[in-house]
Order: sequence, then structure tokens, then C-alpha cells
Amino acid sequence: ILFSGKKRRLTIIECGCDINTMIDLAKVADLGAKLFYLSGMIHGEYQKQEIHNLGRFISVMKFRPLTWQTSHPYVLADRMEDLTNPEDV
Repeated sequence: ILFSGKKRRLTIIECGCDINTMIDLAKVADLGAKLFYLSGMIHGEYQKQEIHNLGRFISVMKFRPLTWQTSHPYVLADRMEDLTNPEDV
């Protein structure tokens, strides 16, 4: 989900329940130092009050780059494709 405004652009990614996914996501997230717990979905939707509270919290917090993130370059890709001609290898 992408939210954007005049001063800020946010992308919210739902993370799986395994530690490897959480670690990978934390590498690219500005809010990787924060954990937001939502109690679950009801009829395929998150509870309205929890989303409201999350939005309110994010709107007032100050974003500071994480030390690890600023010292480690990264690339986020959803697909990689090798275009090298097999005959050249």
C-alpha cells in the first residue's frame, strides 16, 4: 500500500511471520526499528481503529535513518534476469 502527501511518501508492506522475512524487510524499511502489532483481520480487513492509531502514530513521528541502513547500500528487486548471451560465456 502506498501513501503519499506533500511532505511524506509511505509504503506499507505486510510481513510474514518468519524471522528471515522480517530481517530482509528491516533492511529496506525506514521504520525497521519499530514493530507495529495489529491484532488480525476480520472478514479480510484490519480493524479500523488499529489502522487509525497506526496512521496517527506515523504522522507525528520523526524519521531518522538507521545507522545500519546508512552504512550498507542495498537494492530491492522483485525479479532479476540475466541477459548475457549464453554463447559469450
